[in-house]
Amino acid sequence: MRIQTLLKASLLSTLLALASCGGGGNSAKSTYGAYSSPNILASEFVSSLNSVDGTYSSSIQLYTNQTLRSMLPGQEKWFVIWDAKFSEYKAVSLNYVRSIVYYDYYSNNNAVASEFRSIERSDILAGQLNGDTFGNDYEVVDYHSSTGYYEGRNSGYLYEDEAGSTDVSLLAKEKEQAKFYEKAAKVSFVYNVSLETSMSMVTLGTKIEKMLSHGNGELTKDDQAALLTDLKGLTGVSIAEIQAAANDSKVKEDVLAKVAKKIGTSSQNLEQKFLPEVFGITL
Repeated sequence: MRIQTLLKASLLSTLLALASCGGGGNSAKSTYGAYSSPNILASEFVSSLNSVDGTYSSSIQLYTNQTLRSMLPGQEKWFVIWDAKFSEYKAVSLNYVRSIVYYDYYSNNNAVASEFRSIERSDILAGQLNGDTFGNDYEVVDYHSSTGYYEGRNSGYLYEDEAGSTDVSLLAKEKEQAKFYEKAAKVSFVYNVSLETSMSMVTLGTKIEKMLSHGNGELTKDDQAALLTDLKGLTGVSIAEIQAAANDSKVKEDVLAKVAKKIGTSSQNLEQKFLPEVFGITL
């Protein structure tokens, strides 16, 4: 496997193709039990919803610093999303999302989104079609174009329209961040890897694209050396270790297990899809 061919033909084409189409982080824990994601961001939560739902158009309409309800004394941090799964707007408490408990082998954002959907499904089956009973955790909201506000169906609270934000630079940054997470969510879904890995893949794809634009379509030796370090950071193993795995079944088993744990997927998915399609490697 020649480095230039590997990076340019396989990895680059895959990452850039996915990035142009435009879910999080996993801990090192692997013990099954109860976990939560106390530091998850609103944008990460929505990206994870896209990943578990198999949709890519759920998006944030208002961040926590843009909603009137968040500014009221005693209220939690609220954000408003367009929920593509149900084709409706929803207001969600970030405090609630961060408190959701789920059972898994490690702390991860996809599990938060999955458990949120499970709780939501139970609420719907219980006849609560617009969120929890009083809209204390999440609720469906209606957008009133005449006033520019979202109104909670259960709570009656008003959530200001995004047009109310005057910080243009902040809005631009948030939109760019949302676009990045949307790309990462798609990569995560397509290759069944953690959002942390998919975000690294999208970042790496952008980095390679910039290198090629500065090098007339070719990667320099310094570029290749830098990317090898990035690849090892992404997979947890070196190219040499992957090459050795192709000739030794015991090494192969150990390498697959190590990489699978690092990127948040199964050894089977790693061998049959991720390595062949992303890196052009067949073991």
